[in-house]
Amino acid sequence: MRTIVTTESVAQADRFEHWDHEMSQRFTGLAHRPVARGPFRGYAAIDSLGPLHLTSVSSVPQQVSHTAREGDFYKVALQIAGTCVIEQDGTYGTLEPGDIALCDTSRPYSFTYGTDFSTLLMLLPRPMLPVRPDDLRGLTARRMTADDGVAAVVGPFLRSLSEQHRDFTGPAAGSLMDGAVALVTALVTEKLARSVLTAPQDATLLRIRTHIENRLYDPDLTPDSIAEAHGISRRYLFKLFAAQDLTVAGWIRTRRLEHCARDLASPARATEPISAVAARWGLLDCRHFSRMFKAEYGETPRDFRRRALISTPRP
Repeated sequence: MRTIVTTESVAQADRFEHWDHEMSQRFTGLAHRPVARGPFRGYAAIDSLGPLHLTSVSSVPQQVSHTAREGDFYKVALQIAGTCVIEQDGTYGTLEPGDIALCDTSRPYSFTYGTDFSTLLMLLPRPMLPVRPDDLRGLTARRMTADDGVAAVVGPFLRSLSEQHRDFTGPAAGSLMDGAVALVTALVTEKLARSVLTAPQDATLLRIRTHIENRLYDPDLTPDSIAEAHGISRRYLFKLFAAQDLTVAGWIRTRRLEHCARDLASPARATEPISAVAARWGLLDCRHFSRMFKAEYGETPRDFRRRALISTPRP
């Protein structure tokens, strides 16, 4: 169901107060501040697609800041019109129309719109994005240009999804949600790959990680098979991962569990047996999978799925 917040029918003197109250009611932890004189105007359309929330906002200049920790979610910002300066952890990015940026709602951030603007914001739970939060710290609040690689595909898809998705239900809605998450995953993966140093050992490690990612489904994926596929010794393989304080087995386990967490949080797969989710990512021993999952996420796969499917994301 679409929720609308608008100042259109509110007395001019009360518009900003109305906007701040209504938006704060729906998005915990947000504070709004006008940054220009003159009449205030604001419009927001808020939709949900499973655990994803999409919010289209058009308004006069204002600053939106978030100072309270509010769950483990990522916010993807697509600038439609006007400009925006996004800040998180002391990093600033200036967004032009078509640009994309990412922020982590578990830490303070701000959006400053210096002109009349339109923006699209997508909120998604962390487990749905199969990338470690620490790896994404270097990407938050950084501008991703509209004509640069995967970003050129992500922007139009999200914009179309915001305009049309309320007409989709059932399996179609689940597939669209999965598509949105897959595109955002591809975007951040591309940016992380570009940030890797080009030293030979870094390039080798990146190829190995890609090899692992493409074979997580294989229960026989082992350090020996990985080393053989890349023409290196087990010892050198272990050395590459140790340089980043990682182990080969630990990396495989983490990536498999992250994919499982994403699938368990997906409404489109809500009726799929947990054993099938685990098997899809190479984990055939259900009891062993349950123990590993609980050690990583602090709850059983069943409890994790239940909480993820009933939780309501708030930015």
